[in-house]
Amino acid sequence: MVVFVIRGKEYNIDKETIEKTLDKIEPEPFKGRAKYYIEHKGKKYPIKQVIAAVTGLPRVGFTATDAYKILTKLGFEIKELK
Repeated sequence: MVVFVIRGKEYNIDKETIEKTLDKIEPEPFKGRAKYYIEHKGKKYPIKQVIAAVTGLPRVGFTATDAYKILTKLGFEIKELK
């Protein structure tokens, strides 16, 4: 489990919660500057989509760097679109 703070609010997230959340949603298309993703069951999920889905935060409420740090601390491999 990882405990982190975004905009003054504390979140406790574990890898299992993220995986269960991803089982319920489809990956969004990559747009704009989005280029980092994690794979789950053969699908590529943009890292900000993952954190937004788990926390309920809007994507403007955190950075890609925040998402990257959280997911790597939980053991996810972050990949980059080529």
